[in-house]
Amino acid sequence: MIRHLIPIFLSLVLGCASAVAEVPSLINYQGKIAVSGVNFNGTGQFKFALVSGGTNLSQTATATATLFNGFVVGGTVTSGGSGYQTAPAITISGNGSGATAKTTISGGAVSAIQILNAGSGYTGPVTFTIAAPTSNVINQTYWSNDGSSAGGSEPSLATSLPVSAGIYSVLLGDTQITNMQAIPAATFKNNDVRLRVWFSDGVNGFQLLTPDQRISAVGYAMMAANVSDGAITSAQLANGAVVSDKIASGAVGTTQIADGAISADKLSIGSVSADKLAAGAASAAMSRDGNILLTTGKRVDLESQGFVAIGILNNMYSLISKANNAPAARVNHTAIWTGSEMIVWGGSSGNGGLNTGARYNPTTDIWTATSVSNAPAERSNYAAIWTGSEMIVWGGWRVDRALNTGARYNPTTDIWTATSVTNAPAARANHTAVWSGSMMIVWGGYDSGSAYLNTGARYNPTTDIWTATSVTNAPAARSGHTAVWSGSMMIVWGGGSNVGNVGNTGARYNPTTDIWTATSISNAPAYRTGYKTVSTGSEMIVWGGSSGNGGLNTGARYNPTTDIWKATSVTNAPAARTNHTVVWSGSEMIVWGGYGVSEPLNTSGRYDPTTDTWASTVVTNTAATPARSDHTAVWATNQMILFGGDAKNSVELITPKSFYLYAKP
Repeated sequence: MIRHLIPIFLSLVLGCASAVAEVPSLINYQGKIAVSGVNFNGTGQFKFALVSGGTNLSQTATATATLFNGFVVGGTVTSGGSGYQTAPAITISGNGSGATAKTTISGGAVSAIQILNAGSGYTGPVTFTIAAPTSNVINQTYWSNDGSSAGGSEPSLATSLPVSAGIYSVLLGDTQITNMQAIPAATFKNNDVRLRVWFSDGVNGFQLLTPDQRISAVGYAMMAANVSDGAITSAQLANGAVVSDKIASGAVGTTQIADGAISADKLSIGSVSADKLAAGAASAAMSRDGNILLTTGKRVDLESQGFVAIGILNNMYSLISKANNAPAARVNHTAIWTGSEMIVWGGSSGNGGLNTGARYNPTTDIWTATSVSNAPAERSNYAAIWTGSEMIVWGGWRVDRALNTGARYNPTTDIWTATSVTNAPAARANHTAVWSGSMMIVWGGYDSGSAYLNTGARYNPTTDIWTATSVTNAPAARSGHTAVWSGSMMIVWGGGSNVGNVGNTGARYNPTTDIWTATSISNAPAYRTGYKTVSTGSEMIVWGGSSGNGGLNTGARYNPTTDIWKATSVTNAPAARTNHTVVWSGSEMIVWGGYGVSEPLNTSGRYDPTTDTWASTVVTNTAATPARSDHTAVWATNQMILFGGDAKNSVELITPKSFYLYAKP
């Protein structure tokens, strides 16, 4: 059986008795029905609903590539997308050949990219194209013939209509038709309204006719008689839309325009002269300086009208989560981002070490405790990484000794699986770990006897096998250092030792060749503790910390390809601090909190390595923004999420925004 809808025709039904200013709430709809290829004749049963165009909850993931000497060595997920049931295919294109990769998903989003073959000969931009997920479209019902439809569902009651040679016609909203309700004019406040129709020939039951038909401008005339005073705001006016010949003398009165609705970018020059204003129209609430405007982004259209950008306000909007069931307050814990959730685990409180944690979903503002069944023993100063599907916790300090145990946590199943201790590195704490795309690399730290270490190992979670890292040319033993993954190498830098100051030294470790290569000390930042590092994908940025004589607000960028250090600008840099957090947003390093001269801070900074500039930031909602240090932070698509530190268990979501201030000379 086949039923189909031919293009429809919509028009307003104009009643002769209607006043000129009235707009009847009726829409004439005509369609055609065929059953098994034959035009239907007789009485048909119909159901109607006006629905939204639909929102696809599934979104396609995006990612960027990392190149090194012509090879594709890594990928960064810039948006995990949503709605993936299986890991999507990824295609690599660019001026080169041979590179292949696969994706990993978690919680319906792409969480990681693993390079399978680095290819060769890539000299220009490389594009990652990730396959789209299956569509998951939801609709909203604005009206249905009997008022029972919700979410685009089929109404309960039908109307009977005559059909001749397949053609039928109906006045939607005509209450004289059985089971037909009036259409509220407010339906057409929505800019995408579609008609959904169900039909039954009385034999085969109701079937949905596809596709939904979009209501054109005629239906929206129903709103023309229902524009309330003050309804026209700046959102309803295009830039430059209000010109002088469109305004009747005395037309602009105070009740017709919302306060502040018409700003300079909505008016053509000279459009509103004295004869266009009703008496008393320009009240204090309505006036604004039309030569100064604040916008949420760069506006080329304003610049074309003679406006000049005279300043940028870099805002950091702080929102304190109202989430309940947050884990206990802690320090020396870890937090990782899965692509959809932040997982907090371990650390210590005033009562000792912890082996508890929780997953935080910023979309729902909900915490879910992690299982304690088979969880690792309580610990602090351990290391944790995210593989794309699991969090791996390893090492750390428990009561009076260092540990060489750990476990893998799967947030989808809420299950812990212990890591092998066979050939595992010696017990240690205050070490580092990075994820290479296929293995966790652990290095450095100190043991139970406070001896500092320059050993480490590579752990493969697929095989549960440890392989020691070479000590040939490895950096001097240390702890409190940092390590980042560059896309092909682990970069270790800084830290301290009980056998001599390791200063500002470090090294690059290639897990494929098991070779260490020292980092240059020429122009390297001064020795420091309590600093932080972040990887941009092509550089490592070191910033902040303490020299022993006070806090620092200096740093440097390290390029592992050229082995060159370049100092970061101090112009507009945030105040000196230690034990702060930094995250990489994809274009900026964002600094938050830490310990200042004598107390924790709730200030921030945004650093752009491309221009070597700091954005002077203003924190919105500072009264409710707690100062904190020794906390954790993750970057979650478009915001920074903070947790813990300084005996706090609150969650804070930081969203960077930039506002441009324009003025006309």
